[in-house]
Amino acid sequence: MLIYYIYSVLEAISYAIYTTVATISSIEQALINLMMSTFLFVLGIACHPVMVIPLMLGGYYILRNCLNRRTKAPRLQSSVDGDAGLITAGPRKVPRFPSHRSLALGVDAPKDN
Repeated sequence: MLIYYIYSVLEAISYAIYTTVATISSIEQALINLMMSTFLFVLGIACHPVMVIPLMLGGYYILRNCLNRRTKAPRLQSSVDGDAGLITAGPRKVPRFPSHRSLALGVDAPKDN
């Protein structure tokens, strides 16, 4: 009687473990199939002969903009004393704040004429 009870408990535990693993495996396979079919569907749309030309034109446009942006990077002009001044970035002037060291020394204070 006790052996039958132990056998039944072990059988129930093993069946529960098997069912859990099988369920997780089925869910994993379903998700993998969904991801693969979605990827193939998107790839089929993107590689359709009608879509190849717009994709190539879009890639050319993006690369051209990136290359043009790199070649037209603004050059920073250093100020006379290196602590304060104006930096030119394109057509407008951006003010540059003095460093904390020159504030303590009073180097950047305006002079009375």
